[in-house]
Amino acid sequence: MPPNQEIEFSRYLGDIRIRANTVYPVELEMLTGQYDRVSSSIIRRFVTEDAFAVDVGANVGPLTLLMAKIVRSGTVIAIEPGPPICERLKRNLRLNPELEKNVRVFQVGVADKAGSLMWSEDQNNRGNAGLLGSVGTPVEVVTLDSIISSIGTERLDFIKIDVEGMEYEVIIGASDSIRKYRPIIYYETLEPFRAFRGFDIYGEIYNRLHELGYHHYFVLGKGKLVKADSLDVLLSANTLAIPAEKASALA
Repeated sequence: MPPNQEIEFSRYLGDIRIRANTVYPVELEMLTGQYDRVSSSIIRRFVTEDAFAVDVGANVGPLTLLMAKIVRSGTVIAIEPGPPICERLKRNLRLNPELEKNVRVFQVGVADKAGSLMWSEDQNNRGNAGLLGSVGTPVEVVTLDSIISSIGTERLDFIKIDVEGMEYEVIIGASDSIRKYRPIIYYETLEPFRAFRGFDIYGEIYNRLHELGYHHYFVLGKGKLVKADSLDVLLSANTLAIPAEKASALA
């Protein structure tokens, strides 16, 4: 498709309307009618109609919209710090009022403590951005615990985290909510981020969640789950952490 072309598409996930710009790889993929089949299969499997689900790093909403389509009597929290990307997320939601009513958008970053970080977009992969650099657009950063506490929910069922190497900080800043609600956690695990961060972020996440009684699973093609006894060697781009008491969901 021609670059930087705005397209309105009414068949994302079958019947969802979106506005897509061909300069953004995520939005180009959405124009195929679906997005990230593996992650979508996990969401379809573990997010229920009445769930309280959180999308940390929502981008323009490819998985937020899927969650909202499933969660008819529940709630979806979509968190996206990037000002231009969050505005595109909100626009996609406005195009779908029946889905928008169950979604709350927070235009903030999420970490292990409150403050301010620099949002910087990857110019070679537009729409993809991180908060670990020293230049960019300053954005507010809070903990996921503070968001959950402010909402006053009685449940938290599923958390998806895709934050370009800050998954560790997000999970640390959600520790109280994880202990209280025991959500299923689906988070990105890419080996380059371990080297980039300069410490074993995935080993630290594994140990933290293992201490809380979580089991880990690599997520392979078609959503196949393989038990992970460590994250020393990553077998998938995303990993599923599920509390031991919810293991029946894997049957």
